[in-house]
Amino acid sequence: MVSVIIPTYNRSGTIERAIRSVLNQTYADLEVIVVDDCSTDNTAEIVHSINDDRITYVCLDSNQGACAARNAGIELAQGQYIAFQDSDDEWVVEKLERQIKIIEQTNADICIHRLRRHYPNDSKQVLFPDISESRFLTHDEMSLNAYISTQTIVGKRCVFSEHKFDPLVKKTQDYDWGIRASRNNKIYYCNESLVEQYYQGDSISAKGLRVVIETRQYFLEKYHDECVANPKFEIYQLQLIARCKSLLGENAVTEFTSIYRIRKAKGDLARLVLCKMGMMGLMYRIKGYKRENSITHKG
Repeated sequence: MVSVIIPTYNRSGTIERAIRSVLNQTYADLEVIVVDDCSTDNTAEIVHSINDDRITYVCLDSNQGACAARNAGIELAQGQYIAFQDSDDEWVVEKLERQIKIIEQTNADICIHRLRRHYPNDSKQVLFPDISESRFLTHDEMSLNAYISTQTIVGKRCVFSEHKFDPLVKKTQDYDWGIRASRNNKIYYCNESLVEQYYQGDSISAKGLRVVIETRQYFLEKYHDECVANPKFEIYQLQLIARCKSLLGENAVTEFTSIYRIRKAKGDLARLVLCKMGMMGLMYRIKGYKRENSITHKG
């Protein structure tokens, strides 16, 4: 059996679609654990209106965040495998069947896959991640790239007994979990889009950029040993902090200096100089504009 955990908070407009896409799976041996993080809308009423005895609904005593909700679901799970769904996304009907088969055939501990990301008020559709072939992913790859999204994860129960989600991580909790889980588990990537993700966030808002900075600074502390063992990991975190600070118009000289000290690359020195001139924010905006306009728009 697969235990599918759905954390939710004020998603009354999308929760039914998310649940039904799980219940309609071709792999029917499953339970759905909806963990409500103290919603203030009618989420509970909608969940209870779905007549299927495979659904368990629980509501936390206080609002604790998605990581705590997922961990609560893990504690309640009865299945041999555990999977996650987001309360505003939709699964392709054969998702679980494909992933369970892959785990059994490859002897992987975890299977993740590609998804199709839909942006609000836009016809843009982006496939994530940009990996062209199905294969095992190494720990280094999981540490240096945001390849994982929570609703793509299916794994053996024992993996989640050891690796819970960190409630202190406010953004990219899936990336953080993947770093730890990939240290002692085999992760297989399936190059099929099996989830329709309806992107809700605004990643370029000032609030969003601030959360990225705080999260990556936390990673530098949390994964100090990883930074020592793999300087590329430290550079990756510093680059993201520097980018967000530059876009906010804040001083990122410390981060660019650290990157140059570690890597000693001419390009890093150039970026440090531009940072001191106050021009890196503009450079990142130009680069982001070009990237946005290179994405294929589909009707």
